[in-house]
Amino acid sequence: MPQAINPLPDCSLTWLFGLLELLDDRGGREDGYKIARELNFKFDDLLRVMKAGEVLSLLSTPAGDVVLEPLGKEFIESEVNKRKLIVREHLKLHSLFAYFIRLLHGQEDRSLTKEVVLEHLAMLLPNEKPERQFQVMVNWGRFAELFGYNKDQDRFYLDQE
Repeated sequence: MPQAINPLPDCSLTWLFGLLELLDDRGGREDGYKIARELNFKFDDLLRVMKAGEVLSLLSTPAGDVVLEPLGKEFIESEVNKRKLIVREHLKLHSLFAYFIRLLHGQEDRSLTKEVVLEHLAMLLPNEKPERQFQVMVNWGRFAELFGYNKDQDRFYLDQE
């Protein structure tokens, strides 16, 4: 049976990295509602950041708390290239990224037009906004040096091998 394709949380990685730093400063654990109040975040916004951290195995969320996982601690203490590697390795395991990696490998030039990617996203994730998923996928993929996007050519491509 094919693996279910999961959407990405609509979250900037910079927000996630800020949350990881905050957790590190507070001993690695904090109440999610307390963080939301202190940062003047809507809890729904913080939930997306927390979900992004879970997707990347950098944090966990037992019983309303937000906990910095060992990989999150390693991430915080790493230089930028190691951070990119950590994110890249976890993105490769995410169902949506794995799907597009396979799809791009099947293309002669390892690229697809944005329009084709949006069509796939609409088909795979009918309850999500394809344009938002595309933006998150490109932003996360660019950070991790996994995917690239050439706006002039409207091409989505594998960044490295």
